[in-house]
Amino acid sequence: MSIHAIYLTNGHEPDAAIQRGLAQAGCKVTHTHSVGETLEQMPRAEGGNLTDGAEATPTILVAELQAGALALLSILRERTRGVALHASVPPTLVLDREGKDIYAPIKALRLGAREYLLSSDPDIDREFSAQFLVERVISEREPRASARRQLPQVIMARIPARAVDPTPIRQSIEWEPVGRVIRVEGKYIHLSPIEGRMFNLLLQNVGHTVTLEDFMRHALNRPDMPMQAAVQQLRPHMMRLRRKLAVQPDLASRILNTRGAGYILTA
Repeated sequence: MSIHAIYLTNGHEPDAAIQRGLAQAGCKVTHTHSVGETLEQMPRAEGGNLTDGAEATPTILVAELQAGALALLSILRERTRGVALHASVPPTLVLDREGKDIYAPIKALRLGAREYLLSSDPDIDREFSAQFLVERVISEREPRASARRQLPQVIMARIPARAVDPTPIRQSIEWEPVGRVIRVEGKYIHLSPIEGRMFNLLLQNVGHTVTLEDFMRHALNRPDMPMQAAVQQLRPHMMRLRRKLAVQPDLASRILNTRGAGYILTA
């Protein structure tokens, strides 16, 4: 299945790592330089049904925050008011080149973005995020064909049944940290780079609190960030991680907030 990617940037060269991820996924990419130009390239949705041949060629969106990503998502949302969120907004990756607005991730997620990346994230994370966004769209359209393509490439690492806490982990889950894929009860959950690093920290410290400082250093890669700003950045990522893990409710409910200290994954 072919996928069309629209990449909105503003006076910058497109992010090279994201470009590689799109290319590796076989995307045809159209570059735009304003919200208006991007809207002209987008297939329209009427009552949740895409027109102009959009069903034959699904569209994903890569939009830079500084180029007007939030305004673009707001307009797309308003166009189809009353339609389910992910039916009105195409699968979207938002790239933040500066990371100065601590509320931007929350706004983007509420408007329907599926990925939120910083340009300071490692190249490999940005590349994989773009590639996996495309593969996720393909899997949603062709779940069986996608499973045949992806499963041989994923080598899972079995999580020990017991950790520091003697209580057995209830679910038998598998975690592949490079691709950031969780397998639980036959379902596959793909995490963003930051979500993957957060889950890795929690998993490595089952039964123990992972401090906010640890998340700042190892998940956000910003150890010098003021604590208040770090908390504001962590919250939307933790919210989205829990939402993804909710495909298995007992798994999501094991991530607990230890007030003022951090988060803990119970066994």
